[in-house]
Amino acid sequence: MNIPEDRMTPKERIGSLLQGKPIDRVPCVPVVLNGCAREAGYTVKEMTLDGEKFGKANVATYKKYGLDMICLLDATGTTAEAAGTKLNYPDENAAFVEDPLIKSKDDLKKLRPLDPTKDGRLNNYLVATEYCVSEVGNEVFVGVLFAGPFTTSACLIGTEALLKAIFKDKETVHHLMRWSTDVTKTFLDELVKRGGVPVMCEPVATGSILSGKTFSGFVEPYLKELNDHVKAKGLPVLNHICGDSLPIMEPWLRTGPTVISVDRVDIGQISRQFGNQVGLMGNVNTGKTLFLGTPEAVDAEVKDILVKAGKNPCGFVMASGCEVAVGTPPENIFAMMNATRKYGQYPLT
Repeated sequence: MNIPEDRMTPKERIGSLLQGKPIDRVPCVPVVLNGCAREAGYTVKEMTLDGEKFGKANVATYKKYGLDMICLLDATGTTAEAAGTKLNYPDENAAFVEDPLIKSKDDLKKLRPLDPTKDGRLNNYLVATEYCVSEVGNEVFVGVLFAGPFTTSACLIGTEALLKAIFKDKETVHHLMRWSTDVTKTFLDELVKRGGVPVMCEPVATGSILSGKTFSGFVEPYLKELNDHVKAKGLPVLNHICGDSLPIMEPWLRTGPTVISVDRVDIGQISRQFGNQVGLMGNVNTGKTLFLGTPEAVDAEVKDILVKAGKNPCGFVMASGCEVAVGTPPENIFAMMNATRKYGQYPLT
């Protein structure tokens, strides 16, 4: 089967989809994050610690694969790091929390307002956003992915400690969520000024860990506040939650996202139950299919996903379920893009 040529730019395609206008094909976004470094000849650590290299790596990746959206993210602990959490930086993988800032309730006093242009590595995102927008912003949206308040809180105190506090010290959890929400708003304002499109990621707030009741009590009000903040700027609200999101789907949708990116769920079931409420993005398996599979396996999974969810009433974007792992074969990323071009032509059959 021949691969049809694109008849729209990525920006035209996604912009029209969000507005309910005709498009040439289903958009496709393999979420290549730290793997971008290799496309520009950097180690992941080099890219992570330099805002301009961060931008250059993402532009190089976009140009190589023809992605329908740039996805800027290196680690989910960046906001917590700016407050004082210590991260560890492997040469060839994402930075991770080595030493959380909050060890006791008294340590909550250490939390202060942040300046995204000065504190930690937050400014790297602003520099990278400016670079990407200046280089290719006329043809593709520059998505800036960042940790939501629950994930940031986990990076401040440790995930296990946060989960225990939900039952033993609710006041501390809400204190962390309030601080994380406020500083995230400030960061959002700065990245939007630079032309970035916010994408809220809550990997720790997954239904694989939280019940719907817990999500409703501790995540929903703060996530809704941030989603409303983005919406007030006239922008679409994009959210991603890892793992099994079905247990928390109803309170998640009450926060008002425009499009949700889903991971380890039956995307056909999600579309049938909730597709008249929200746009869907997902969910090619990043491990079994993209990292370990063949181009033929990628092609088959893309085709199957389009059958299940391509006609989602509120729109659909083909995407990887989560981050495309560092070292994923390039031919599998190309296969994902080309399979979407083959099977995702409008009108979908």
